[in-house]
Amino acid sequence: MPDNLIVPPPPSLHTTVRRSARPDLSRPVRVQVTIIVAAFVVGGLAAGLAAATLWTPPTGMVLEDKWYRGLISIDPPAIGQNIDQGVFAATAWFSVCAIVLGLLVGIAAAVWLNRSELVTLAAVTIGGAIGGALMLLVTSLLSPEDPNSLAKGAADGTVLEDSFQLASPWLVLLVPGSAMLALMVIFLMWAPHQEADPADQPDS
Repeated sequence: MPDNLIVPPPPSLHTTVRRSARPDLSRPVRVQVTIIVAAFVVGGLAAGLAAATLWTPPTGMVLEDKWYRGLISIDPPAIGQNIDQGVFAATAWFSVCAIVLGLLVGIAAAVWLNRSELVTLAAVTIGGAIGGALMLLVTSLLSPEDPNSLAKGAADGTVLEDSFQLASPWLVLLVPGSAMLALMVIFLMWAPHQEADPADQPDS
């Protein structure tokens, strides 16, 4: 055998070396998605707690096994001033907290987690839906029990608080909706002002 004969390495070893030299670009994307979804999870729990805390449950009295919101006296029957603190107030506080959560996470994702715009949009959509669902779950867990069921068998004049009720369960979509709005506004504002690549500029 000649001394100058070079034996090439096995194909499998050559392929393994080439593959190991490629950077793993999927790892930053996975980290980006994880951070966005985690932010919505934590934010959804905090926003649900805030909505339940800021809302003041209206009270009412039991009369003949039925609960009447705002009733403060049964002899004679009289309605108080907190009757408007029911579904309307609960819906308002839930909406405010949901919109604030969506805008904050959406702005943060657009500014600091914009490695891939499409991945950011998908993560915001999925994470926002999870955050809205967690908000609804927290408000339901912290809500007083349904006074209409508690009124059965209760003595007349028993004071009960109303439960946390929303005008529509679709209000959970306010979280991803407001987050996507923040994304689109920031992406549209930054796109025209991006500096051109120096390699694309003509030589003077």
